[in-house]
Amino acid sequence: LGETIMNRIKRLERFLEVLKIEFLYAKTVTLVKTHVAKTNEIIDRNRRIGCSLTGIAQFLGTHSMNELKHWLEIGYSKLEYYDTIYSEWFGIPKSVKKTSIKPSGTVSKLSGSTPGLHYPYARYLIVRVRIGSQNVMLEELRRCGYNVIDDPPNEPNTSIVEIPVDMGEGVRPAKEVSMWEQLSLAAFLQKYWADNQVSITVTFNKQTEGKDIAHALNYFQYQLKSVSFLPVDDSLKEQYKYLPNEEITKDMYEEFIKRVKPIDCNLN
Repeated sequence: LGETIMNRIKRLERFLEVLKIEFLYAKTVTLVKTHVAKTNEIIDRNRRIGCSLTGIAQFLGTHSMNELKHWLEIGYSKLEYYDTIYSEWFGIPKSVKKTSIKPSGTVSKLSGSTPGLHYPYARYLIVRVRIGSQNVMLEELRRCGYNVIDDPPNEPNTSIVEIPVDMGEGVRPAKEVSMWEQLSLAAFLQKYWADNQVSITVTFNKQTEGKDIAHALNYFQYQLKSVSFLPVDDSLKEQYKYLPNEEITKDMYEEFIKRVKPIDCNLN
């Protein structure tokens, strides 16, 4: 698997350059032997890779759906070309599958991107990360202005670090995107990009959309390989004090970000 961060790319030409690098990395990994003979046999035969995309919701905040379609069609065509050329150079079969949309949780957080095709919880967020209470980074994080919560209830030997995040101009929060629109985007990417699977967890309102899930599955059964559904329930805020994501206002974000300083990662 590789990943192209769509919200960091402004030009089609750059998108194609990044795809080439991603493809070469993924294809080269298939040349590496594992310690399991059966696995090596399958890899040698299929050469399956997954050139994935993330930050798609942010990309759509500044580009039209038609632009995305244009980029995907040209990008997939280029990958077909690279696969033909480099498979011949390496003396191996072409890959049976080349593209995907993976869930992309951690990688997307590190790059400030929305995960895969998913829309963000909100534009302005507090993202909470749990780390061991003995981690040497904690004092540095405190020094740099981050909120650190020690020993939260029912989480022994744990500290929580709160990180302010702005998902960017134009991006729509998940609560404004219907179940049907999420499914349509997944089907769009399955058609124009992913020959492997598109990974999606569709969020839905139990009161207004829950009754339509069976109908949605019926409509999209021939357009998607798999789909998960997650009900949105505001009562979680009452049940859990330190949720992974919490919406904040722009003013709260700007106040928080004023206190934050660059982190020194060169710690012993």
